[in-house]
Amino acid sequence: MRFDKRESKKSKSGYTWRVTFEYKDSYGRKKKYSKSGFATKKAAQVHALAVQSDLAKGLVVDNTVHTVDELFHQMVQLPGYSPNTIRTYSDNYKVHIGPFLGDADIKDLHYPELQLFFASKSSVGKSAVKTSKSILKNIGILAVKAGYISDWPIDLVSLSGVDNSRHHESGDEYLPETDFRKLLDRVSTGWNTFSCGARAMFLLLGYYLGLRISEASALKWEDVDLVRKTVTVRRQLVYVGINAPEYYTIDMTKTQKSRATLPIPAPLLDALEQWREYNPYPYVLCLEDGRFLDPKQTRRTIKDYAADLGFSFHPHMLRHTFITNLVLAGTDPKTIAELARHKSPVTSLQIYTEITDVRMAEAVARTFEDETPDLKA
Repeated sequence: MRFDKRESKKSKSGYTWRVTFEYKDSYGRKKKYSKSGFATKKAAQVHALAVQSDLAKGLVVDNTVHTVDELFHQMVQLPGYSPNTIRTYSDNYKVHIGPFLGDADIKDLHYPELQLFFASKSSVGKSAVKTSKSILKNIGILAVKAGYISDWPIDLVSLSGVDNSRHHESGDEYLPETDFRKLLDRVSTGWNTFSCGARAMFLLLGYYLGLRISEASALKWEDVDLVRKTVTVRRQLVYVGINAPEYYTIDMTKTQKSRATLPIPAPLLDALEQWREYNPYPYVLCLEDGRFLDPKQTRRTIKDYAADLGFSFHPHMLRHTFITNLVLAGTDPKTIAELARHKSPVTSLQIYTEITDVRMAEAVARTFEDETPDLKA
């Protein structure tokens, strides 16, 4: 291993250090590793030891620069990302990530740099910050798989951001049954009976099946078996970043696990049977002329109704409430993961654990609420 001192006008000291050493790759071929630009010899030594450690683990050592920009564009081309997700990620990246980290080499980003980046987002909405974290997490996973880096500490980062939502005081995503019934009644009442029915079905599909907004909007009657009492989720509506006349469906779900046949609960079955007699069009959710029900407009309308009723609403609350109700009913985690169609059971287990913890705390509080000891006795 050799360390060389080199003159540099960019360095305050007037010079930088370069490390060079030879190694054998996994095929036994001789290779040379070289990297310069270190402010001190110590920094070059620490870097060299880290590289050698990666080599000992069998990791590929790549001395070329791989920017966050480059990796983002590679990431969204991978299979599994729907057009809706790609558009959402692209819009977020363009505003919140690219201008700040786009030119950075992925190898130069560690916990301190990542935490500093998210700390700078204190004035940004929490939803956007969470999306940024998801994007950077996926970029890091790609970089690790490609062998550009050995690990990616994004899960250690603390998030900041402004909570622009008007949720219940607890701040959770749960929609109590009383609020759901109030909202359903409000949505079902109006001058246009067909539109009211479509919006009501929008709520019911999310509440009783946990369908995502893009899945419910693309559901066809051919996917609904009223005899066997099942709904098959097999496609989604592409609507993000385009206008209503351009909406279209694709035979693809968020993940492979999302494609599934689900049992229809009795209340939803009754509603579907009634709606089928009233709706002659191919899509379960549609306008009076058969066009797609606009998810964006529907979301805004129902959100306004909820605000008038004194609580907040966004479509994902229906899915979260569906999963929460399964937990509260005593459903086991494996069954919940199947019904929620999560890519990883860890996601379901996390929600299951959070709700179980709350229930345990409530149980302890109820049990001992009248048993405060008199310490002065």
